[in-house]
Amino acid sequence: MIQEKLQDKCRGSLIGGAVGDALGYVVEFMSLSAIRKRFGENGISDYVLNRSGVAEFSDDTQMSLFTAEGLLNSVAAGKLHEREILPYITKAYEYWYYTQTLPELKMSGSWLTHISTLWSRRAPGNTCMSALHNISMPNSAPVINDSKGCGGVMRVGPIGIFSAAHPKVLDLEHAGYLAGYAADITHKHPLSTYSSIVLAMIVAECISQENIDRNKFKFIVIDRVFKLLGLWFKDDNHLADLFNLILKVMKLAASKESDTDVIRELGEGWVAEETLAIAIFSVMRHIDNFEKCICCAVNHSGDSDSTGAVAGNIIGAILGYNAIPKKYLTTLELHDVLISVADDLGGFSSAEQMKERYENHKPFNVNENLLG
Repeated sequence: MIQEKLQDKCRGSLIGGAVGDALGYVVEFMSLSAIRKRFGENGISDYVLNRSGVAEFSDDTQMSLFTAEGLLNSVAAGKLHEREILPYITKAYEYWYYTQTLPELKMSGSWLTHISTLWSRRAPGNTCMSALHNISMPNSAPVINDSKGCGGVMRVGPIGIFSAAHPKVLDLEHAGYLAGYAADITHKHPLSTYSSIVLAMIVAECISQENIDRNKFKFIVIDRVFKLLGLWFKDDNHLADLFNLILKVMKLAASKESDTDVIRELGEGWVAEETLAIAIFSVMRHIDNFEKCICCAVNHSGDSDSTGAVAGNIIGAILGYNAIPKKYLTTLELHDVLISVADDLGGFSSAEQMKERYENHKPFNVNENLLG
């Protein structure tokens, strides 16, 4: 794959996730009937901008950025095994937790904490906050829960992006394991772990492949990703449940049922496997159209920002940044920062930039108006 194409797909996945998040953030917690009453029969398809004319994203994209920072901090330190990378991602999540709970402060180990916008509280998930509260305590109290909320799967897309661009550093198998471990930092249910593994692997495979139609996407999901998971985690009931759900998704995607009827059958996306299922369905239904895919993923009763974010990670990995309609780019919050982080993950940033950000932990080429 030529470098320009790879860069376009890496950017597409990270920006696509932010677009889906920002579109769905406005209607999270709203019923489908309420969405239609406000935005029309087809639901929301354009951003609702804040007073500054910006489309705000939620904690989903915030945490995705911190996932990327933790991963790249570890690479800068020469720590390349998934077990070595994990503490850096954990620490990055601590920094994110501080942005949600403390007065704004530039922290020496995180260049993202220099960006004022990221100190905004955007409906952070209770499980993430509770778990990271324990982790941030002086003696790091253990995280004990059985949560399969979508707060794990919605933030691991950057791991798949990095793996696609650097398969010799983090191959598909180890990217999957790392994504599962990263979700497990806060969410301890196996379905959160497996859903996160699946998403990261799908993103990596979709970026790595040149052209993907429905048949090829189905092959990636079923015959590539789940086949590998079946070999790694034999006879696991939770994995079997997830696999059966995704098989159901593939069947429903080929049916004549409406998008909204299918999503109603799949759930509301509050838990990891439902978020993943809704995202995969939206991609299968609208694999050649970014806008239709994202709109499908967010127009339902439930966790619209997370289903939009995960669908955006996948469809962006397939179609690339240049396929995203301009209306979703010009007002997207921190668009240029997201582009830079995508380029960092893809290995397209300069050595100087990477050193400043991930060794010296200072912003590089970031608009001064964004800095506190």
